[in-house]
Amino acid sequence: MRITVFLLFLLLSGMVISAQTTDVSFSSLLQEMGDKTAETYFPLPEYQSLQASSYNRESVSPDKPGWFADSDGVAWIREETNAGKKEYVIMEHDGPGCITRMWTPFFYYNFDNRTGPKVKIYLDGAKEPVIDENFITLLSGKGSIHPPFATFTARAGVSFLPIPFAKSCKITFDDKAFYNIINYRGYPKGTIVETFSKDLCSKDSPELKNTSELIESPTPLKGEWINAGEKVIKPNDSLTIELPQGTHAVNSLTFRLNPTSGLQSLRSTIVKMTFDGKQTVWIPLGDLFCSPDTINPFATRNLKVSKNGEMSCNWIMPYVSTAQLTLINLREKEVSVSVGLNIGEYTWNNRSMYFHANWNDIGPLPGDRFYDMNFINIKGKGVLAGDALTVLSPDKGWWGEGDEKIYIDEADVSRKFPSHFGTGTEDYYGWAGGVNPTGADQFSKPFGSNVRIGNRLNPQGYNICMRNRILDNIPFTTRLVFDMEASPGTDIRNYWNLLSYSMVTFWYGMGDAASNRTPQREQAKQQMMSVPEIERLQQMVRDSILIFNHRRLVN
Repeated sequence: MRITVFLLFLLLSGMVISAQTTDVSFSSLLQEMGDKTAETYFPLPEYQSLQASSYNRESVSPDKPGWFADSDGVAWIREETNAGKKEYVIMEHDGPGCITRMWTPFFYYNFDNRTGPKVKIYLDGAKEPVIDENFITLLSGKGSIHPPFATFTARAGVSFLPIPFAKSCKITFDDKAFYNIINYRGYPKGTIVETFSKDLCSKDSPELKNTSELIESPTPLKGEWINAGEKVIKPNDSLTIELPQGTHAVNSLTFRLNPTSGLQSLRSTIVKMTFDGKQTVWIPLGDLFCSPDTINPFATRNLKVSKNGEMSCNWIMPYVSTAQLTLINLREKEVSVSVGLNIGEYTWNNRSMYFHANWNDIGPLPGDRFYDMNFINIKGKGVLAGDALTVLSPDKGWWGEGDEKIYIDEADVSRKFPSHFGTGTEDYYGWAGGVNPTGADQFSKPFGSNVRIGNRLNPQGYNICMRNRILDNIPFTTRLVFDMEASPGTDIRNYWNLLSYSMVTFWYGMGDAASNRTPQREQAKQQMMSVPEIERLQQMVRDSILIFNHRRLVN
């Protein structure tokens, strides 16, 4: 009996030691996915957010030709032979880490080819891959990774199942690489990570089922519901709601605009939030909910707009002692908004961060040149948590060839090259081109939404995309610069082809973190531009430049 007890003690001790020495496991990553408060704390263990993609390798520097090169789908790291067969390496990392997101279109080189290559994922230098199956099938939720962790969107598949590894990772195709994006974490050397095995993602796994429920059907955390009621805000006035004092977190915010206020109030009613004396949120109510000119129903993990006009924000917003929610009416007309809040307890520590939401209205840009449009430039320490892009197009052609370029910390800024270089705007948001999109391509998933395509038939009108980052959020310690190329399709690249842009960034930051985004009162006060109005502006630009060129030639 003594021997049995002693052996049992050793066994239990070994289990405890093993649990203590494993910094990252498949189970801990699932818990992180399901715990909405997790992103309010700066990550521990810390990690680098990295990305491998098929971006065009002609892009080497903003100071050299090729920076805006298109054709982003035919690049890979190298070719190698394994077991006598050629493979194309699309991602490799030496050291502990975790794949957090994978994306690919549902076609391969030819739009009619829906088969594509096999993907092989090798972990820790193993000769045999842990995953060896068709890439399109895998990411569309029809392979070994099941929905909602892999899902079909619009002509594309996205997987965000965590695939951790202890020593290294290499991903290959058995045929030439085509459009792909792999997001992954690189943990510091010495971090002990449990390596993924295929049996961990069993369809019957209770852990997976629990996590899928938490991310697919998020409910506000336990807290006190405060029904602030319907608030009437006079023209050019504001109204402030004081939140409970002491250490708390806003678990959810709910708004409903009274229809009598008019749709323009979606843009000219401002949501301002201040935490512990620091203003971190200044954004038009409609833009906060991807509804700048009309109510757009959709649902993601952190944002939801119902058909009845109720708008809910479920990002967690902690504070130490005081917080205020202020609604500002920039119109000459009275505005009426119903407000509700869920306020809960929160444990503040030295890794806690404040929630930020910032808006940048760029306005119309001509189609005959490319730009790196800036979502945000942050100095300090924090985590990028999500974003939204709104594009007003007067044309029926494709507007989103542009790639994301995300610079993390001073090293990226100094070398003038981002850690994240993408393959196209729609790719970044989890869907794919191949044809001009229609209203049928709208979708909502936990990780994001193609909230709106211009109209039922084509992209003419407002186009809105939104991304929630889950495990693919981006920590930074000193700096983050997030750019997106303004790059219209080949059929709308004349100087008179105007596209009007605005963008929203959601992020968390330590107390002293600050960005370049300041309130844009004048832009928010302006009447929302319609398709006929931007068409008239296009014609004015075209006529004025033609007249100018004619006069110059005459003179």
